[in-house]
Amino acid sequence: MEFETQLPADWTEGFVAVDDGVRLHYTRTGGDGPPLVVAHGVFDDGRCRTPLARDFADDYDVICYDARGHGRSDAPESGYDADSRAADLVGLLDGLDVEHPVLLGHSMGGDTVLATAANYPDRPRAVVSVDPAGLLQHDAENRDDDGVSEAEVESVRQQVLWWHDHSKAELLRADDEISGHVEAGEAELASLLADARLRVSANVTEVFRGWADPEDYYADIEVPTLVVRADVDAEARERDRASVDLIPDGELLHVDDAGHCVFRDQRAAATDRVRTFLDVV
Repeated sequence: MEFETQLPADWTEGFVAVDDGVRLHYTRTGGDGPPLVVAHGVFDDGRCRTPLARDFADDYDVICYDARGHGRSDAPESGYDADSRAADLVGLLDGLDVEHPVLLGHSMGGDTVLATAANYPDRPRAVVSVDPAGLLQHDAENRDDDGVSEAEVESVRQQVLWWHDHSKAELLRADDEISGHVEAGEAELASLLADARLRVSANVTEVFRGWADPEDYYADIEVPTLVVRADVDAEARERDRASVDLIPDGELLHVDDAGHCVFRDQRAAATDRVRTFLDVV
């Protein structure tokens, strides 16, 4: 089974060249609503956020872009740390003449939008960060002095190469995450994820060396910020609270029964809560 997603006829897509010449691909719903820029997680791409874009398209001009190394964007060897990802996002805003958007990101993208708000406090109107990578816990074994696990990075690289060794049809059957969506009747999402896995560059594994440390970034975020987290235990919630409390106008929400992919696991609850937040910022 293969499912090809067609963008709605009134959506547009294109490329923007950021400061170092890297071209970033984007799709845009258009319309008269305020801009909402969506940053995807690692290994995904902007089109993986098509369901979310549809949910918000009636009220927002939704822009979903492919981070460097992902989707249809260029994939240089470097530029995957938090500051570079933030600069890419601002370069996209400049290229599209977008002023004061809401920034919404998941995982790597959640990390990116927080770093962007910290480094460029006058650019966003508000931030929604969903299970940002900088808050997630990592195994401390075999890490060097910078906190990077070489074994983890290499393992992830091998995973990317494994995807590239398979066809889309094979990924729909053999990849645990993707085949799970097929079995759940989510053919479109499975297809989008498979396409993204085939396009992602192994260079993106460098991103695991450069997450935004809450202690280094969060206190510099000036705009209203909602951090949406998975359903985790009490100890993890306390750690989350300590980090989000560093954001002067930060709010923390744990979504019951949601895993890391909060919007996919609890779409209605997450969407409703984000809308409530955006209605007052």
